[in-house]
Amino acid sequence: MAVDINLIRHLAEIAAIDMGEEELMAQQRDLERIAAYTARLAELDTAGVPEQTHPFDAAGENRLRADEVTNGDQAEELVAAAPDSKGPYFRVPRTVEE
Repeated sequence: MAVDINLIRHLAEIAAIDMGEEELMAQQRDLERIAAYTARLAELDTAGVPEQTHPFDAAGENRLRADEVTNGDQAEELVAAAPDSKGPYFRVPRTVEE
């Protein structure tokens, strides 16, 4: 599929992106490559391949680990290891002048 340079100019204009001629040409080349790759994918025989709405199997089984707390509350240890603290808070250098 040929991507017209005028289409790239139009897209840049409606997106309010200021592009030089060299950038426009680079975008045209990139979009032509993307369109060509998409056309190649469309040629693949996907007969018999079930449609999926997510990357997991039909049972919806999540193969990621369970989201469980493994290290618990370590606030006191972390504040104690800080170079300077006051109560349960880290003390940091002032960055805003009064």
